[in-house]
Amino acid sequence: MPSTCSEPPCPGAQRALALVGSLAGLLAAACSFAPPPSHPRPPLPAPEIAAAVPTPELLELHDLGGGRSTGVLVAAGEQVRFHIRRADGGGKKPLVLCVPILAGGDELMENVASRMRSHGFDVAFCARAGSALKPPQRGRDLDLLFRRTVLHQRILLAWLASGPDAPTATFVLGMSMGGMVATVVAAEEPDVAGLAVCLSGGDLGSLVLSSSERRVRSWSEWRHTTDGVGDDHLRWELREFLDYEPLGFAAAIPTWKVLFVGADLDSVVPRRNQDLLWEALGRPARLQVPLGHYSAALAIDTILGAAASHFAALVPDRSQEAWRKLPGS
Repeated sequence: MPSTCSEPPCPGAQRALALVGSLAGLLAAACSFAPPPSHPRPPLPAPEIAAAVPTPELLELHDLGGGRSTGVLVAAGEQVRFHIRRADGGGKKPLVLCVPILAGGDELMENVASRMRSHGFDVAFCARAGSALKPPQRGRDLDLLFRRTVLHQRILLAWLASGPDAPTATFVLGMSMGGMVATVVAAEEPDVAGLAVCLSGGDLGSLVLSSSERRVRSWSEWRHTTDGVGDDHLRWELREFLDYEPLGFAAAIPTWKVLFVGADLDSVVPRRNQDLLWEALGRPARLQVPLGHYSAALAIDTILGAAASHFAALVPDRSQEAWRKLPGS
């Protein structure tokens, strides 16, 4: 059916756009920011549980046009499907590796990639190594999946750094479960220039038992019914077998590299678990939004804009023309 609105937008559409703009402005104003400490703690050595990443082999690479490409890498017995989204303008640029969330699809990753590209960054991300917290997974299975997910990110970073189009600087951005993975990746890859940890936390043993996330609750209930174990056993199991607990790696990352984004009303990653990871990271710069885990999408421009500004300030050479136009530069 033809639209009854013509250019310029009809009054109803104008009012809706104005309301959205007003809400975005109110949300941005309600966010709080805490700077990093004046004298951050020195980084500690990362746990020595990860092997060096062998040189990846490029198995496939497909140019999709419009700065988009996809491919497959092989290394350490793993096949890594990856996607690259280039910012406009050509030439070498800094790159943001985006780490997928627990249950996020391609649409979310493309959304984040598009917004980071608008800030002048190239973007790369891996396909998920597998789904987490689903039957028949138990503690050891989850540890293996976490290890593989971290390894996939490191393989992609190694390949990106080895080619003629190596980025001028590489950053890592992770949301929710992706923030936990991103923390471990940044600890194991000291050449990462900066890290943004968003809507994430630590101490998975307690987080899983207190999270309101439907998939997490369903997994816990399945364990109760199938294995006849209680919450105390699950807490012990996760702490016993998850070697890649982000709290064990956070102290290896220099505090000045990190931006932490938390949500006041988050019940998926409770405030206690957010604070534990923030403390372990050395109390880095922190943006706090007055929203929940999923409603934080309303502040996505504010969150990703803060991440872009944080990364831009850490780019070694900002003399290129592309960076003169970067918001916040």
